[in-house]
Amino acid sequence: MHRLARSAARVALRPTQRPGLRSSRVSYATSSKKSGPTANFYKTFTRPVAKVLAVAVFTYQCLYVGWMKLDAVEHQEKTDAEIAELEAQVAALEKAREMEGEKKKDTEKQKSR
Repeated sequence: MHRLARSAARVALRPTQRPGLRSSRVSYATSSKKSGPTANFYKTFTRPVAKVLAVAVFTYQCLYVGWMKLDAVEHQEKTDAEIAELEAQVAALEKAREMEGEKKKDTEKQKSR
């Protein structure tokens, strides 16, 4: 029993930190100075501001791509409508040419009689 009491006393008397080990916190020569309000502001708000800017740029790019897609669809619809209109004009002109050609044939037949 005496032996257990001695070992318990040794354990209790040991320092909590070993002298050969350093603490995990590293101290630099500039750590004794206090940071100014500007440095504290940037330390606090740099990451949130960067996140907000990244999300804003991403949102802008998504909206821009969507807008360009809608613009391309609108342009395609206008082009298709113009092509349909021009095809209708060509069909009308071809029909008029055929009618004119038939009239000429009729007049030539009448002249030849």
